[in-house]
Amino acid sequence: MNRRDHPESSSADEQNVPSLVQIYFSTHSWFERAITVARACFVGVWLGVLPPERLYAVVQEYYSRSGRERRLQGHHNYHSKEYNRGGLFEWEKEAITRYFGGSRRLLVLGAGGGREVLALLQLGYQVDGFESHPDLVVAANELLREEGFDPAVHWLAPNKGPETATTYDGIFIGWAMYISIPTRRRRIAFLRQLRTQTRVRCPIFLDFYPRPSEQRQYDVSANIANMIRRVLRREPAEVGDWLIPNYVHHTTQDEVTSELAEGGFDTVHYDTTEYAHAVGIAV
Repeated sequence: MNRRDHPESSSADEQNVPSLVQIYFSTHSWFERAITVARACFVGVWLGVLPPERLYAVVQEYYSRSGRERRLQGHHNYHSKEYNRGGLFEWEKEAITRYFGGSRRLLVLGAGGGREVLALLQLGYQVDGFESHPDLVVAANELLREEGFDPAVHWLAPNKGPETATTYDGIFIGWAMYISIPTRRRRIAFLRQLRTQTRVRCPIFLDFYPRPSEQRQYDVSANIANMIRRVLRREPAEVGDWLIPNYVHHTTQDEVTSELAEGGFDTVHYDTTEYAHAVGIAV
């Protein structure tokens, strides 16, 4: 049956739509595209202006502000004992069960307010936790004391692994910590440093923000950032660097697996169905 057989065809429907409504939908689509471009330009300018050490300062200030604001509003946050008593998420539990069965002493980086450290201690692991935000270190150790454990979370300089005399047989990188490290070079150096403190076949867990296939906004922001960085003689920004408003690097499967490989780990698990995460095994 063709349109002539149907008096109520789509074209007829369009003709019946008031012109003002059609204008609204046309301008709405244009407006959304304009916002996307404007956001990419805004992010690009600030990625160009902020040096790497200031990017981490943005991350720290973001968590400080979110903690203050959410406490005032009564919401759960990374400082909240209720949130940090919530245990491991399902995808974390599955990774621990499947890949960490032979591990006893774990290194937890990006320990936050102690959620992962507490959950792993309750599962019977020996845990050394490290966190770069001083307030979160205090919050984590207060929580552990209340739950009957000795303080196990220590302060650590941003974007680095700890230099201890301990050899670990499992590494757990906490929520979004890995993708807050700017540049591939630094992320690989971070992994290599961790590898020096592990045994062979040691599992490492990390999560990340996947980069969508439509990456025009990331291209725009990286191009703008690098125009500024060239003038300031800084190392280039990477496609996927973003401010939300804290700094993160949105990554791809190839980036994750290649960075793990250069850091000394074979990727044995990669999943983006719930919260994107990967597991590597030390070689």
